[in-house]
Amino acid sequence: MPEPRSKKQPKAGRSAKSAPAGTRTKKYLSPQMDLSGIQAGFTRADLEFEGLDHAGASFEARVFFNNPEASEATEKTLAQGYAGSFYLFGHGGCFGDFGHCEVHGLPRPYDPRPSNPLLPIKKTLIATEAVRRALAQSPNLRVTVIPVITGMTEKCELADVLKFERLSIVTYQ
Repeated sequence: MPEPRSKKQPKAGRSAKSAPAGTRTKKYLSPQMDLSGIQAGFTRADLEFEGLDHAGASFEARVFFNNPEASEATEKTLAQGYAGSFYLFGHGGCFGDFGHCEVHGLPRPYDPRPSNPLLPIKKTLIATEAVRRALAQSPNLRVTVIPVITGMTEKCELADVLKFERLSIVTYQ
């Protein structure tokens, strides 16, 4: 008699796992940004990441201001320039046939079908205190983002997991 099967068994090749020890992911270091146009007295400051690719691994993005030497081991404190983290739940790579995961443009207006789930996304990190601290120290800012992989499959590229189109700082008066 065959053994009873569990109702929830992972499909082959789809189990999520953490990155192997010693995996080096590429960090992002922004060009120097001029903050002299930001008026003091803002009530909130956001760091916006637009066009984030979320087709690969899941990760925590640790954001540091004016600390280009930051790494996974850097303490998450204001003194180290820590601005906060955001988390990205990745799709784990493409498991379909060739071309299956390609995104073919934006949906047309009034199209009732759901958009492609792999369209790039936007993440907002509320970083009010870190922006205030950075402004008090210098009118120039460099943003360092350290991706720390939290889940992956064998289909994921690990070296260049953080991909986005635009980074901006938005303040509210």
